[in-house]
Amino acid sequence: MRPATKIGLRLGLVLVAVVAIGVRLASRPPAPEPAEAKTEEPTPPSPPPAPPPPAPPTVDAAVPTPHAVQKKAPSAKPKLLSESELIERLRKAQDTDEYVLSYDLAREGLRRFPDSADAPEMAAMVVKSLARQGKVSEARAEAEVMVNKYVGTKWAREVERHTGAHPTRNQMPPQ
Repeated sequence: MRPATKIGLRLGLVLVAVVAIGVRLASRPPAPEPAEAKTEEPTPPSPPPAPPPPAPPTVDAAVPTPHAVQKKAPSAKPKLLSESELIERLRKAQDTDEYVLSYDLAREGLRRFPDSADAPEMAAMVVKSLARQGKVSEARAEAEVMVNKYVGTKWAREVERHTGAHPTRNQMPPQ
């Protein structure tokens, strides 16, 4: 016999066996439910036990003296980072694979310092952070905006090289 015929016969036998098992299982009567489940009425849950009463203070308990308790100063707004501090923390976050923090810092920097000389780098960090988080379509959209806004900068060229996003050119014929 040819090998293909042998394989066909074996597959046929397996198929017949599977069908026979399925028919046998389907023809069985359903298992009866336990008698307890049919006759018993569901009982309402009992209320949770009451918590124990608080223990009275003991005489030996140490009571802090007023001068031992440190007073916290009222919390003021968190100190905003200067541009140089922000860009330094942004670079460190990129180097240590903290891409969510890097994204947040870059967005903050672009919001606070939109016309800075470091703005192209911050925009590039937004693209990198999104891409490294696996948000490829968002990174591509940011890259399209970034390369058009910062045309010709080394950061725009780097983003172009890595994402394929290129600045759009005016397609209108000269007048």
